[in-house]
Amino acid sequence: MTRQCLAHRRIADIETLQQEIGAWSEDVNQSQRGVDWQLKIDNARCKLKSVYPKIKT
Repeated sequence: MTRQCLAHRRIADIETLQQEIGAWSEDVNQSQRGVDWQLKIDNARCKLKSVYPKIKT
């Protein structure tokens, strides 16, 4: 948020800051982006085995 909304700007008062942040967050929430996963599930489980729970088969 700091880089995208407030970068190199000085905000005079708290009300203006709240308006700017509100408008920025509304825009970001409306334009959500997807995730392009680069790993297949089996590869992810192998590389990230400390994160994935053990699956009982």
